[in-house]
Amino acid sequence: MADDRVERGRTRVEGFQSGELDFQLMRSLGTGNYGGGTPGEVFATRAAVTGDDPYAWREALAAMGERILKAARQALERGHRVSARDHLLRASMYYRAAEYFADPWGSEAQTWGLASRDAFRAAAELIPDRIEPIEIPFEGKGLPGYFMAPASGADRGKTVVVLTGFDGTAEELYFQVAAAGLERGYNVLIAQGPGQVGCLRIHPELKFRPDYEKPIGAILDFALARPEVAPERLALYGISFGGYFVTRVAEYDGRIKALIANSPIIDLYAYMAGFIGPDFAANPPPVSLNEVDEISDEDFPREAKLSFKAACRRFGVDSFTAWLTRLKDFNAEERLAEIRCPALAMVGAGEGAEALRQSKRFVESISGPATERIFTAEEGADAHCQVGNLALSNAVVFDWLDEIFAD
Repeated sequence: MADDRVERGRTRVEGFQSGELDFQLMRSLGTGNYGGGTPGEVFATRAAVTGDDPYAWREALAAMGERILKAARQALERGHRVSARDHLLRASMYYRAAEYFADPWGSEAQTWGLASRDAFRAAAELIPDRIEPIEIPFEGKGLPGYFMAPASGADRGKTVVVLTGFDGTAEELYFQVAAAGLERGYNVLIAQGPGQVGCLRIHPELKFRPDYEKPIGAILDFALARPEVAPERLALYGISFGGYFVTRVAEYDGRIKALIANSPIIDLYAYMAGFIGPDFAANPPPVSLNEVDEISDEDFPREAKLSFKAACRRFGVDSFTAWLTRLKDFNAEERLAEIRCPALAMVGAGEGAEALRQSKRFVESISGPATERIFTAEEGADAHCQVGNLALSNAVVFDWLDEIFAD
C-alpha cells in the first residue's frame, strides 16, 4: 500500500562529508540573504547528488540554474517583472556555483560563467538601483565590473570599491556586499582584475600578479573620475584573496580613505601552506598540469584536481612546485607601516591559526587606526568571509564605514 502519511515535507537538510563542499553549500545558502538562492532550491540540488562528487554537484547546479532561468523568462513574458528579477538573480548564483565546480580549462566553465553574468545583467535592468556594466581600461584591456548607485543617490558621495578573491565573481559580490551597501546609501564599484574569474572569461591571458596596486590603481582612477564619487569618502574592500590585493594597494596609494580586508592576507605562501598543510607545501607531489587527469580519483580526489587546475590557470603555472614558488611573490608584509588610513580587519575564528596570525600582524603593523573583528561560531559567522552570516558581516562593514565617514 502506498505511504499516505501526512508529513511536513520530503526535503531533508543534509550536508557533505567534505569540508570544502560543505563550505560551498553554505556559500550558496548565504547569498539567499540578498536574493541569491533559497534553502529549498539549494537542498533540492543537494538531494540530486550522491556522496561527495563535485562533478555531480556542478551538473545539478547547472540544471537548477536552467530551470530557474526558464521560470524567469516565462514571468517576464507575462509581465511579472518582480518575479522575473528574483528568478534571474537566483539563476545567476546557481550558474556561478556550477562554474566554480567546472573544469577551469573546459568549455562548461565559460558557458556557465557567461550564463551567470547574463542572468545577473538581465536582473539588473529590473532592479530600482542603477547597476551599470563597465569596463575599466588597463594596459590595453578592459577590466569587467559594475558601477552601482542607489536609486535615491549616494549619501554625500560615499563609495566603496570592492574586489573579490581567488574564485569569486563580480556578480556574486552583489549578494555579498553591494545590495547591503546600496540600501545604506553607498555607491558600490565592483571590478575584477587579472586572474580573477570574471576577467578570465574575457581575457584568459591575464593572470594573477603580485603588483595588484597597478590594476587597482586603474580602478581607483575610474572611480574618482565619476561625478557620483566623493574622493574624501572612498573606501576599498577586499574579500578572501582580495584581502591581499587591497592591502598591497593601500601600501602604495594614498587616495584610499578607509580600508577593509576580509581577511588580511599579507603572506600568501604562508596562508596557503596553512591551508594545504606545511608538510605538503614543503614537499609537493611531482604532479604537472598535463598529467593530473590521468591520476586515479583514489590517489588524487576530484575536488583536489579541480583546485589544482584552477590554481594553474589563474597563476599561469603548470605544477604544484611552480605554484608554490609563485605564491612567495605575493607578500605585503614589509610595507604594512605605509598604510595610514583607518582599516578594518575581519577574520573568522574558524579559519585557522595562520589566518588569525596574519590578521593580528596586520592590525599591529599599520600606521593608521586599526580595528579587528573576529567572527565566532556562536554568531554563525566563523567561516571564511562570513558566508554563513552575510547580514552580520555587512552590518559590521557598513556601520564601521558610517562612523569613519560621519564628519
